[in-house]
Amino acid sequence: MKRIPLILMLGPQASGKSSFIKMNDLQNYTISADEIRIRLNGINSNNGHPQINFVNQTEKIVWQIFNQILQTRLQNGLPTIVDNTNLGGHGFNPINDILKRVPDNYQVYVIDCFKPLLDANDPLSEESLTHALKILDQRNRDREYSVNMDIIQRFVDYYAHFEIPNKVKVISSADLQKAQDLIDLILNFNR
Repeated sequence: MKRIPLILMLGPQASGKSSFIKMNDLQNYTISADEIRIRLNGINSNNGHPQINFVNQTEKIVWQIFNQILQTRLQNGLPTIVDNTNLGGHGFNPINDILKRVPDNYQVYVIDCFKPLLDANDPLSEESLTHALKILDQRNRDREYSVNMDIIQRFVDYYAHFEIPNKVKVISSADLQKAQDLIDLILNFNR
C-alpha cells in the first residue's frame, strides 16, 4: 500500500522553506501558520519593509485554525506540506506534537532547509552557525516579509539543540534527487 506523504519543512525563518515550496509549485498542498497570521492580523511595516503582524492575543486562534486544517487534510488522506519552522525549544518539539495525530497510512518526511547553509564537516560549531546566521540576515532583508533577527537567532539556537524523531525520514533541501523524488510523489499521488 502506498503511504501518503506528510512533509514537514524544517529551518529557521529565511532558510528557504517557503521558497522551496513556491519553486516546486507545492502551494496547494501546503498549510502555514504565517499565512493564517496574515489573514487574521495583516501586515505591518518595520523600517519600510513589510512584516507579518504577530499578535499574541490571536496566537491561540492561529494554532486552532492550523490544527483544524491539518487534522482535516489527514482525515481526508491528502498529501500535505507543513510550512512552519517546525523547531521548538525548552522541551517542546512540534514534530512530536504533529506525529501524535498522523494516521498509520502516512509517511512523515522532514525537508531540512537549514542544513545546506551549515559547514558540512562541523555543522553545529559556533563558526558554522554564525556564518549561517549572516546568510539568514541577508535573506531576511531580501524576502517578501521580514522577521526580527532576534527571532531568527532564537530559532537557530533551537536548531542547534533539536532532535528529529527517528520515525521521520529526513531529506536535505540540497539533496536534489531525493527532494525531486518526494516532490514527484506529492504531485502524482492521486494520478
